[in-house]
Amino acid sequence: MHGYSTDSNERRVVPLLLALMAIALAWMSSKFLAVMHLSIPWWLDAPSSMAFYGALYALFDKYLWRNSFVYNMGLVRIPNLTGRWRGYLITSFDGHTKRHDLMIHIFQSWTQIIVFLTTATSMSRSSAAVIQVDDPEGAALIYQYQNQPLADAMRTMHMHYGTAMLRVSNDGCLAGDYYAGRDRRTFGRICCKRVKGVCSD
Repeated sequence: MHGYSTDSNERRVVPLLLALMAIALAWMSSKFLAVMHLSIPWWLDAPSSMAFYGALYALFDKYLWRNSFVYNMGLVRIPNLTGRWRGYLITSFDGHTKRHDLMIHIFQSWTQIIVFLTTATSMSRSSAAVIQVDDPEGAALIYQYQNQPLADAMRTMHMHYGTAMLRVSNDGCLAGDYYAGRDRRTFGRICCKRVKGVCSD
């Protein structure tokens, strides 16, 4: 996976809260050891807050950020896009006349993401991404990708780079446009849904 940026300010707020929690946990552990009359080497005492912070950050980055309680508290606004998305794309390559089935696999943590898109003829993977949450039209995933044709693809297809911008709609669809690089000079629309079925236009 690779990192992604966002316009949400949560990545400034959450680390501060985790640091405060780490300090509190380090203080409580110190008090507990004192009550139990236990001692630890001096070289373990100093980094205890850092160790707690590292553990809390890793836990939040991988699991806690997608918890509904965390969302309800307003600590996280980044949408959880993890999962399989099935749908279709239409492309200028054939005059937007045909729907091509596709599958998107998204793996995501609070700070990392990777997007795989597979069709009958090619597979692409993201190399950079942005998740916007403050857009009035809804949250958006914008990513750059590298596309690699499969072995049985047409000879006119070749490896290329492009950009996709997909929005999360209220009905649970991930839909938007893509633009291939200057070598391909094609563009089109993508529409998919995390559950079975496809979106309407």
